[in-house]
Amino acid sequence: MLPCTRSSRIASTRLLVAIVACGVALVTACGEDDSAAPAVATPVVRLLTHDSFVLPDGAAEEFRERTGAEIEVIAAGDSGTMLAGALLSAGSPEADVIFGIDDASAAKAAAADLLEPLADSSLSAVPERYLLAGDGADLLAPIDSGDVCMNIDSAWFAEHGVAEPQRLDQLTEATWKDLTVVSSPVTSSPGLAFLIGMVDRYGEDGWGDYWARLRDNGVRVRPSWDDAYYNDYTVSGGDRPIVLSYASSPPAEVVFSEGTRTEPASTVMLDSCTAQVEYAGILSGTPEPELAAELVAFMLSDTWQGGLPLSNFVFPVTAAALPEEFVKWAPRPQDPMSLDPGTIAEGRDRWIESWRELME
Repeated sequence: MLPCTRSSRIASTRLLVAIVACGVALVTACGEDDSAAPAVATPVVRLLTHDSFVLPDGAAEEFRERTGAEIEVIAAGDSGTMLAGALLSAGSPEADVIFGIDDASAAKAAAADLLEPLADSSLSAVPERYLLAGDGADLLAPIDSGDVCMNIDSAWFAEHGVAEPQRLDQLTEATWKDLTVVSSPVTSSPGLAFLIGMVDRYGEDGWGDYWARLRDNGVRVRPSWDDAYYNDYTVSGGDRPIVLSYASSPPAEVVFSEGTRTEPASTVMLDSCTAQVEYAGILSGTPEPELAAELVAFMLSDTWQGGLPLSNFVFPVTAAALPEEFVKWAPRPQDPMSLDPGTIAEGRDRWIESWRELME
């Protein structure tokens, strides 16, 4: 078969147009007036997010029923990479809504010329403790919450006759030397959350000393949560029985075991938890501002919120009911560590650079 050249394609196209035109003329001449109406394209709202996000069950279908629009998910790496790309294209976005901005980057996103204000009604279902304070309050809607915590392989400690650590300070003691693995605050969202927690717990003048003691006690640092959890944690076949993960990791161990586990392998060290909130916002320059606003509001609906725990293993920010797995196996700390986004924005780069000097 001869290759189809550009000129032959043009000629074919012209012939096709002529045939169609003749057909239309014949139908008109014959008095037909019930020709089919042209198809109308389904509207699409684009959601820019991080790679680990999963649409909650039934959310896309219900949103389509409510609005007639489809949700297109655009995954753009981890949360830091996602936000960096969005900032580079501010004003001419590749999506309509952004989701996955967390406490550590909320002030930075709100201060940039990146987001459109939300309607007041969009935030009416959210408890005040999750709302941003200051100038960014009307730009970012809290969507989910979670806690970055040390997870403990209880079976390993029982088998080796070693007591499970209960407090952060114990991780710097000789009994627990060479047992902990964490992810880097430079390249990992939970790693950065843990660093922020240390600043809250030990203060500007003390967090570096804690990290130095942790380093001297043999802590292992990996680039990402995946590296630490799946390569180094003993539950996954590694050699470290203490891993930086999430309070919601134990129920995930059961859900993803495909029936091989009826109880989690891990417990959560509640003394080590740092609170984390993820936000959504409307990107400035979106060609679909109305649909974008509807999507952000829908992300706070019972369908979306109720589906978050078993799709993304995070907690809803509304009063949506929790699944049994979360009720049984995902404890929440009474007083997790946290800093307000403005304080984080002011100190984040300085803390990371100091951490580099200590650890790298």
